Amino acid sequence: MIVYLDESYASKEKLFLGALFLPTKNSRTWFHRSFIKLKRKFSYTLKSGETKEIKYNYIISKERLEIAKKTVDLFVKCEDAYFRACVVPYNQAELEKVGRQKGVPIKLKEAMLYTRSTYNLIHNTIPEVRGASLMMDEITRARGDRFDDIIRDKLATGPAAIFTHIAYVSSKSERNHLIQVCDLLLGAILNENYPTKSRFKNEFREYVKAKLGLQSLGAVYWNKMLTKKEADTKHPKYNIRYYGVPYKYFSL
Repeated sequence: MIVYLDESYASKEKLFLGALFLPTKNSRTWFHRSFIKLKRKFSYTLKSGETKEIKYNYIISKERLEIAKKTVDLFVKCEDAYFRACVVPYNQAELEKVGRQKGVPIKLKEAMLYTRSTYNLIHNTIPEVRGASLMMDEITRARGDRFDDIIRDKLATGPAAIFTHIAYVSSKSERNHLIQVCDLLLGAILNENYPTKSRFKNEFREYVKAKLGLQSLGAVYWNKMLTKKEADTKHPKYNIRYYGVPYKYFSL
């Protein structure tokens, strides 16, 4: 299994984490090749011949909107691919209170918050998986600040380790471009929480909801109208959890 992990922030009010799970080699190969074919169909390529990067922030034209929509179609068609996301509130004042040790840098606490959220998102989704690979965008804000050590200790160490390989990859690289799918799917959730003036981005959000049969991408639907068990049963392909204030769940 390969898991692509991506992130997004909203003015430090919320942290959005998304993970695209691709369990089998056949599905990954099909998805990868189909994604390349789709981009080339729209001549969405560089002078070198490699395909361009498509991400949520790049949906600024009708052509890019169509590429993004058809990418969602590919995700739906790829039967064993699935997506999980979580939204974590960020409150620096609360975070600064965490831990009994004094003088712990806020950046380290932020890294631990990110790590804990990543651990919950992945471990709760694939607790029995072993020997998987975790691929993260190389420009992630959490890279460093002990994040690498903590995430490896939690997910890639010991007999119960989920991952045997953890790496940072360039989302622009055609070889790892499926991480762009993760970015698009996560972007729809960001847009639901923070709609933009861009009709293209807003239309993309509504397309994701319609294509995947989702009533909403917001907290009220996922945390109040559905229990976790109901959400898992009703939406196995695309699932979101909105966490409460999470600071009490880790200590320093």
